[in-house]
Amino acid sequence: MPTRLLLVDPDFDEAARVIALLHRTEIESYVIEHAHGFDDAEALIEENDFDAVLLDLATPVGRGATVLKKLISLAANIPIIVLTQTEDENAGAMAVQAGAQDFLVKSRINGDVLRRVIRYSIDRVRYRQDVDGLAREIAHRKRIADALSDSQNRMMSINDSLFEGVLVFDENGHIALSNRAADRLLSAEEKLPSRDLDAVLRLVLDEHAVAFKAGPFRQVIRDGVGIQDEDALFVRRDGKPIAVAYACVPLLEKDGVQGAILSFRDIGAFKQAQRDALQASKLASVGQLAAGIAHEINTPIQYIGDNLRFLSNAFQSIVGLLKRSEQLLSGIDGEQAEQARSALERAREQADAEYLLENIPEAARQSLEGAGQVARIVLAMKEFSHPGERAKAEVDINRSVENTLAVSRNEWKQWATLEIKLEETLPRVNCLGGEINQVLLNLVINAAHAIEEAGRGADGKIQVATRRLDEDRIEISIEDNGVGMTEAVIEQIFDPFFTTKKIGKGTGQGLSICRDVIVAKHGGRISVHSTPGVGTRFSVILPIGEAEEETPKGDNL
Repeated sequence: MPTRLLLVDPDFDEAARVIALLHRTEIESYVIEHAHGFDDAEALIEENDFDAVLLDLATPVGRGATVLKKLISLAANIPIIVLTQTEDENAGAMAVQAGAQDFLVKSRINGDVLRRVIRYSIDRVRYRQDVDGLAREIAHRKRIADALSDSQNRMMSINDSLFEGVLVFDENGHIALSNRAADRLLSAEEKLPSRDLDAVLRLVLDEHAVAFKAGPFRQVIRDGVGIQDEDALFVRRDGKPIAVAYACVPLLEKDGVQGAILSFRDIGAFKQAQRDALQASKLASVGQLAAGIAHEINTPIQYIGDNLRFLSNAFQSIVGLLKRSEQLLSGIDGEQAEQARSALERAREQADAEYLLENIPEAARQSLEGAGQVARIVLAMKEFSHPGERAKAEVDINRSVENTLAVSRNEWKQWATLEIKLEETLPRVNCLGGEINQVLLNLVINAAHAIEEAGRGADGKIQVATRRLDEDRIEISIEDNGVGMTEAVIEQIFDPFFTTKKIGKGTGQGLSICRDVIVAKHGGRISVHSTPGVGTRFSVILPIGEAEEETPKGDNL
């Protein structure tokens, strides 16, 4: 393919000589266009694709440098070779510095030199273009790589910030990627990627832990269809089960399904909350039924009490009748009277009358006391389980204390004796009676548990007292001689879910509820004083009427 050249030279003779030099070879062929000046050159460049330009700096005379700049601007990717006269050699060197590929002194050139310079100039430009193109390609690929790296870093950051655990694995169950949540939930001491899924977790189906190849995760990859389960169970490698909700979807790439993505979250706390809510619902149902049950029990208890009182009174009447009969019989003389007295004495001995006369009154008294105690507990249960009021009402706090102690007797009777000091003239308090009952119950049960933990035996004691502090406030105090608390524990006891009790003994919400009821809902105060190994005293202070303003949250602890 011939080399296409543009020769810019105002001298036709010189141009012809240069053209002749180039055509003196059969090795290379040229197609040469001659331009007399820049305007001609510009037109030819726009119409043709030249491989190189030969420029005589005398074109036009005295304006060669200007023409060079214009040509460089016009044909930026075409090598320009400057031709100079002998006296213009310095100008040629300056032209190269300005952007020309090379320069030749006309008086010194021959065909070989000229062809070689043209060929090398073209090669250099093409090489530079190749290098520039490669550099641009490298820069472009670097930008792509940087963007990909940034995108991967962003995705990893997002992945690690997720609350749910994420695992990506291939068709063989080989883990390729995991996030921090997955490491945490699965208690991985080392990174999960490069490990097999079976070595990390197994899904439990029909109470059996299934391997990856036999489980639904492998099925997701095989069928390309995602699955999810809101209530599933994983078994970790340490054998610990985890209640989870999970979703598993196929990992789609250009060649099809290449693996699966498993996302999961721990629902253990949620399920525990469900169980607690169910238990609370059951207790609420029992509470709603308690008043009705108490009413049903109260009626036969009244029958029993009334009948016992009747039998007790009737027995006393019979005893009086027997004694009067004995008196009358003892005052009659004669053989028949003596026989009657002997028969009566034998009947008394056969009936063990002395034992009956001594023990029947005591049995009646104890039965009446038991029936009375049952009646008091039933009444306390009726009042304690009464549905909570939405509006405050005047409440007899002493009665609330008595009811609370009655219904909680089973909690404290084994561990402590009870000392009650209730101020008889205590005024009624405007409050939410049902919620105050709950506060008192929580504090009494806490006192019983503290004494149980201390192991006081027969020396356990709970003291409950009420008193009027001033015209506007009353105080309820509950004191025990249990294990007591340190200052560090006291600082946290009103925090939700904080507890020092053993598992199954408490939820850590009782005192938090107490504080909310007393401080937030009633504008009162609840405080505690405790000494480790000695005991604890809780003080509840309530305004008698409506609190003028609610106590700020966080005060009065």
